[in-house]
Amino acid sequence: MANEAQIFGAGRPKVWSIPPGADFLRALATALARETHLSEQPDALSDAIIYVPNSRSSRALILALYDAAGEKSILPPDVRTLGDLESEEAPPNAETALVGLPPALSPARRLGALAALVRKFYEAEYRVDLPPASALAAARELSRLLDQAALSAGADWSKLDTLVGESDLAAHWHRSVAFLKIITAAWPEWLNDNNAMDPFARRLAAAEALAADWLANPPSAPVIIAGSTGATPAGRVLMKAALMLPKGLIVLPGLDMDADEEAWNAIRQSVSHPQNSLIDALDHLAVAPADVAGWPGIKEQDTSTARRRLIHEALAPADATADWRATLKVLAKATGSTVEGFAVDALSGLTVIEAPDEAAEAEAAALLMRETLETPGETAALVTPDAGLARRVSALLKRWGVDVPPSAGVPLGRTPAGSLIGLCASWAIDPSEPVALTAALKHGFVKDREGLAVLERYFLRGPRRWRDLAGLRDSIDTRGEIEPYASFKREHQDAAIALVDRLIAVFEETDADLSVETLVDGTQGAERIAALAGRISEAPLPWAGEDGRGATKLLESISELSGQLGPMAPYALVDLIHAQSAQMTISAGIVEHSRLSIWGPLEARLQSASRVILAGLNEDVWPHRPAPDAFLPRRFRQQLGLNDPEDRLGLSAHDFAQLACAPTVVMLHAARRDDAPAVASRWVWRLKTLAEGALDDKAAAALAPVGGHPLEWVAAMQDRGTGTLPKDFPVEPKPTRHPEGWPKRLSVTRIDLLQRDPYAMWAENVLGLDAIDAMNAPLGPAPRGTAIHHALELLEEDGAPKTARHLMALLEQELARVGEPREDWVARRAVWQKTVDWYLSWRATRDTGGTKPKLEVKGELNFDIAGYPFTLSATADRIERTATGDLVIVDFKTGSPPSDKEIATELSQQMPLQALLARAGAYAGIDKAPVAALEYVAFKAKPDARVVGTSRALTATPGELADKAEEGMKRLIANYRQPETSFLSAPRVKFVKYDNGFNRLARRAEWAGDTEDGEGDNG
Repeated sequence: MANEAQIFGAGRPKVWSIPPGADFLRALATALARETHLSEQPDALSDAIIYVPNSRSSRALILALYDAAGEKSILPPDVRTLGDLESEEAPPNAETALVGLPPALSPARRLGALAALVRKFYEAEYRVDLPPASALAAARELSRLLDQAALSAGADWSKLDTLVGESDLAAHWHRSVAFLKIITAAWPEWLNDNNAMDPFARRLAAAEALAADWLANPPSAPVIIAGSTGATPAGRVLMKAALMLPKGLIVLPGLDMDADEEAWNAIRQSVSHPQNSLIDALDHLAVAPADVAGWPGIKEQDTSTARRRLIHEALAPADATADWRATLKVLAKATGSTVEGFAVDALSGLTVIEAPDEAAEAEAAALLMRETLETPGETAALVTPDAGLARRVSALLKRWGVDVPPSAGVPLGRTPAGSLIGLCASWAIDPSEPVALTAALKHGFVKDREGLAVLERYFLRGPRRWRDLAGLRDSIDTRGEIEPYASFKREHQDAAIALVDRLIAVFEETDADLSVETLVDGTQGAERIAALAGRISEAPLPWAGEDGRGATKLLESISELSGQLGPMAPYALVDLIHAQSAQMTISAGIVEHSRLSIWGPLEARLQSASRVILAGLNEDVWPHRPAPDAFLPRRFRQQLGLNDPEDRLGLSAHDFAQLACAPTVVMLHAARRDDAPAVASRWVWRLKTLAEGALDDKAAAALAPVGGHPLEWVAAMQDRGTGTLPKDFPVEPKPTRHPEGWPKRLSVTRIDLLQRDPYAMWAENVLGLDAIDAMNAPLGPAPRGTAIHHALELLEEDGAPKTARHLMALLEQELARVGEPREDWVARRAVWQKTVDWYLSWRATRDTGGTKPKLEVKGELNFDIAGYPFTLSATADRIERTATGDLVIVDFKTGSPPSDKEIATELSQQMPLQALLARAGAYAGIDKAPVAALEYVAFKAKPDARVVGTSRALTATPGELADKAEEGMKRLIANYRQPETSFLSAPRVKFVKYDNGFNRLARRAEWAGDTEDGEGDNG
């Protein structure tokens, strides 16, 4: 029979406990409704005060009371949030109103004040102007230490100097301890000067004021503190006061009612035990565990009792569980069962699954939640401290149209409004920076994107050639001068210029260009960034909705922080905005699913579901080991009266124990995390050890899923669509389709590409794809070569001085135009000077027959190949006519020119094909004549000139080379005009000097094995 005892009344217990696995809030509400006849008296609890750990449990309790009253309208009690060790719930105004406390110190102002003290310390001690973001990181550590001190009754910082003097510490610890004087001396002084109070001290003062008021004017209505472990000083003050009230009650979550005094003594010594905070609270209240009563109305099933005992034993101190088998016998005897029977009961409804990695773990969790929806009325909750895993499961559920937002919220920087503020902040410090500009304008809130696609595609990629938006405008206008083979047209330039003009107007209107500032006031800078975000967005964005309110709070916090930090560099303000945005979380603003939930351990306190999925059960995930103190030696903590940081593990273990006792539980952990082996949580290991001790080889089956295995479902999901191709389908792409009569026209350089990398040619000409440069890319060989060619062309203009000084000036000018950084030119000036001197000496020896050489000469020659016309085109860098009337074709290379061996094997036919055009008179303005020589000039650090066909690897005249090249070209074009010819990716990879831009499209890394990324061999 369930215990139906009266709750209130003389002689009734003041401290109760609801066992783990029970629906805490529903059990609490049911007993209170029955005791107060709430269904007949809707206002029976209207004067009651009930404290619960957090806002979520507050809302859930009011709903549970409504259900317990028969779904009748009621006047609910005053349900307040108590807050717990890891909760950021603020104390209710009802308490603070009872005492004349200083105004609340906001988290941002507190952090900013600490950061200012940190910067002041570094300036005084090290003469260092610490960046605000670094100061904030240190301030957060100090804030954490202050919080721990506030949560530790009796912390005494005055002992610190004595401890340092008596200890043999490394030098860095002495510096760290000196740094701590910020919180031992400077911080109290700051609080006093600013009439402020530290938040935790204020919370404690408010609790003490309320407790004193209760004792002076005891409420006649119930005052209940439910679900708290008593981990905070403020919570214990209210608990102690509640015990003195006529209808004051404490309802503990999951006290181990079966532990004996020996077990309690062991638990007192183990701060990481789930019951440690509970026994500490009871000791503080002077209440013996035996005096705690079980909450009325709860009937525990045999399986629930066995599960609870097994979980408590699995989490017991290691010294108390050395002999697992003896322990199991004791547990079985206490429940009147055999060891095997006890284990079977305890593990009924409990599943442990090891996923291969966190991706499979998320898939399994999502599938388990989706399966729950197949049973009407069933509910499921995923509980994990891993926010990334929670977001991943939420995203996976959306593929079935199921929207379950993680209750812990998302970082503000990941929301639409928050991300826009961050993007605008990065944009404001350099308005013409390609990545920042494009990222901001591509945001979904932006209303004016006309011309953006053109601007990004043609004018923002490659090396950056401008410093501001006006410079970008000029760069677009003159871009055609430095890209003779550009794919854009004048209308593209006009559209991009129009967009840049509008952006210039936006920045002038909002005064958001921070690049012109050396120092900026944080408040004003944040306002200017906000003005920029609002100006480019559709009204009322980005300030509407939950994330809009979060963005507003972000800028308010930046204002408070910067008010303490003073003026800062613009980049420091941006770092500050990004740092704060990452720290702030907001709710997704999505209505919660009626049957599925994704909770963090804090949000899951006192909650329940038909199926509880505990995920992320790996060491350093759940439980997460406390971070080491950055400034305080750990051995000082006890002597200073600070709590052991391991007490957080105890609270985490308590959350786990409460959830693990639910009727149906699935525990998930991954064998690998972040591409490295991972260890299952200590709790899972202990549970498995107990199971194996009781069941031997049957343990695995007892912990296995009943029915379908989630990992099999995961494998089936991952295998969807596989096996649909024929077994002989080649991994290497071998396309054959192309337009009839293709190619119709190619340049001499594309002929070489067709031979070396047919697939790249097919992707370019047949698919119409272009390889595009990255933004802010270093200057590549193509634009550098174009610049050098243009400089050499300008040198030959009539009236131009043919001097080294003039050529150096031309090179500097042309390289700067295409994006060569000034510092690169300065660094290589001496090298360029040597090359220029060599070139002018080479030029002076040329036999031009007294005529001016022709530069950048275009030509084309028509053929009929395989029944279709074909045009061969070329642009010769330099054509000279000798005194005898013969022609010499010169090709400038800024790298290494093709070797005679490559020409002999017909892999490089650029120069022989140019000879073919020249002797046929196909070059504009040049009459046909025999070609006397083909010459490569390497214009580089080690300049050189080489006449083709005069080496041991190749001895041939230009005419002979032209004949052979013509024959090979016709054969090549005819071959690729055949419908069955395949376009292979770099079939002769050793002759491919660089990736032509399509290796990833060809998936070379999957089948070629020439390099990790499928790139050609550069050697």
